[in-house]
Amino acid sequence: MPSHFFVGGIVPVMIRTRSPLGALALGVGLLVLAAAPGAGAQSAAPPAREAPSASSSLRVIAEQVARLFPVVQTDVIEVSGERVTLAAGRQQGVVPGIELIAYREGRELYHPTTKQLLGRTEETVGRMVVTEVADRYAVATLAPGAREAPRPGDKARVAAGRVKLAIVPLVSGVRARLVEAATYDLVQELERTGRFQVVFGEQVSVWLAERKIPAAEFVRGRGVREAQDRLKLSHMLAVHYTMAQGKAFMDLRVFSSVLEQPLLQQALFVPPSVRPAPTQQFSTGPGGEGAPVQRRSLLARLLSGNFEPNTYSAGASAIPLRSLAVFPFSVLSMDVAIGKDTVPRIVLTDGQRVFQYRLVGEKLEPEWTYSKLMVGSILGVQFADLDGDGVLDVVVNRQDAKLGMLSYILTTRAGRPAVLAEDLPLILLALDERGAGVAHEVWGQPMNAYTFFSRGAVTRYVLKDSDLVAAGQARPHDFFRLTGATFASLAPKDKAQRVLAFIDEQSRLVVAENGQEIWRSSAAVGRGLAQARLEIQQSRTAVDKFFRMEPIPLAVDLDGDGVQEIVVPVNDEEAGRLVVIFRGPTGLRTQVVASGSEGVVTGMGAVPGSDGGFPSLVMAVVKRSGLLGTSGDTQLIMTVPE
Repeated sequence: MPSHFFVGGIVPVMIRTRSPLGALALGVGLLVLAAAPGAGAQSAAPPAREAPSASSSLRVIAEQVARLFPVVQTDVIEVSGERVTLAAGRQQGVVPGIELIAYREGRELYHPTTKQLLGRTEETVGRMVVTEVADRYAVATLAPGAREAPRPGDKARVAAGRVKLAIVPLVSGVRARLVEAATYDLVQELERTGRFQVVFGEQVSVWLAERKIPAAEFVRGRGVREAQDRLKLSHMLAVHYTMAQGKAFMDLRVFSSVLEQPLLQQALFVPPSVRPAPTQQFSTGPGGEGAPVQRRSLLARLLSGNFEPNTYSAGASAIPLRSLAVFPFSVLSMDVAIGKDTVPRIVLTDGQRVFQYRLVGEKLEPEWTYSKLMVGSILGVQFADLDGDGVLDVVVNRQDAKLGMLSYILTTRAGRPAVLAEDLPLILLALDERGAGVAHEVWGQPMNAYTFFSRGAVTRYVLKDSDLVAAGQARPHDFFRLTGATFASLAPKDKAQRVLAFIDEQSRLVVAENGQEIWRSSAAVGRGLAQARLEIQQSRTAVDKFFRMEPIPLAVDLDGDGVQEIVVPVNDEEAGRLVVIFRGPTGLRTQVVASGSEGVVTGMGAVPGSDGGFPSLVMAVVKRSGLLGTSGDTQLIMTVPE
């Protein structure tokens, strides 16, 4: 049985998704996703599948939810204190609980040339919530935060655009595969109405875990308003899956951030038409005789757990692995990137030297070694293109216990290493903020004399005249440190911006959007071999303190769907394990897989497949030896297509 990486605190289950990842076992906890709250929900992007439409009962639920958000434009006809009477009622689709924006029209706007009337200026007055509805009129009250009360003659409307609706699946004792299937079908029906932009409120589960609020109490209203205010979710659909009379049961509540009571309460058994996708039988598995062998994505192969430890078999039942090289030293850091010549390159370090190789097919060809005698030790190497010439640069973090940071940047000229900048008193981290495929940005911070890393705000730097020049501040997250971080696109490019994934000081992987945390792992990840050393004076004695560098997580599209996954090593037991974080039909999911070799994974990268096929992973796996584990050798291994 493969290891599983659980997030959450209730009974872990195995999920089989209804996506192109079908029949993959996924370790998950749907109620509790991890630690601190964030502010922005992640856009739901269920993968396409061939299956019958959802049952009529889920369609009815979706239509009932859609009727809570009619497109209405009306006039304010009377104002008495906080009571506002509107000239639209039940006949116009108005229902209790809907929100309207009150606005005041101003002067007319005319085209300066044609003199055509273009419209009027508008001044927003504030939000209102409908509390009473008659046939031809309705009464609303001002929502919190309204600047002033509207006046008779003002206008009010519900926006015609899609309403952002956060869906929060909560689970108590129901099979995870069935929950995935039912939630997916419900999301499909909600999107079919054309009224909603459905997002997953993953941070709500984080918030519930922190405050130890049971799912049953949450759907009854405990903590709902606080969660919506804290996480800035105007509208939320909570779905609590439980067992009743031996059947899976759905308790649905629609909450608005401006009302104490839910807008809608419905309950139903999970319709019989909702069925989890059947388990796929592979050609080598039981019952697979005569079944055609289909080419699987790298993500599907990773999550199927079919690595064979310590072997490099190309058999059909295992993920084919190749050994690119064996080094008689420990590789402390490694990176992979592709420059303008489209040739994949690998850079690595043993702590004193920097090595760059070309990867031609499955063969490693040395390009250069930079081994200038210098004090301190190298903590990490990363590829970047800081001067925009298409030639890969190498960002090198070097540190000395007495002198501090002495980082430098290398490039390649005429096949030899050349120094672009040196003796930089900064901890550096190269990042691909824009999704260009190679890092064009570098973040930096001075070394803290007591804690080495500093939390929070960092400075962006650009390369200019053999030096790094500050180019503004970045505020990624309050607990962010300049180690073990990457940007990733965890939703289709037209629906979501890139998020920052980083390993915090508790060795938890954090996913943050716009500086706000949206997901956190509950188990430890990362833990590299490179360590910074500080000499700290305590009384009259100098004490050595060590600070571990984290391996850089890898953001890569493993299954060709345009959405990236995050792969990060787990080195707590030197078992060569990886965690894959990916988006399933109901949000972010994780699973631990074996790398195929025992040891510490100190670096990872990816190279694209031939003819647009699935990518291959490249990993540096260190097998330590000696009494203190200070020596060892490194295998550079690569996954290859089926």
